[in-house]
Amino acid sequence: MKPGNIESMPAAELFSFDDRAPLNPAERAALDDEFAAQQQKIERLNQYYDEVVAELRVLLDQSEDEGGEAA
Repeated sequence: MKPGNIESMPAAELFSFDDRAPLNPAERAALDDEFAAQQQKIERLNQYYDEVVAELRVLLDQSEDEGGEAA
């Protein structure tokens, strides 16, 4: 089989999303909870990164101001 070429895959390895087994309610709830937790973690990381970038911009502006005054 060539990587990325589905035509070279054995038929036994191919599947359709229509062939999926339905999840029972307990499995679905667990997956939903895990997904929600991951979303919250990503939101916290994005907020942290936004704060870090804002702080870096302030420091950069301060260093440019100080450099401009010294020249």
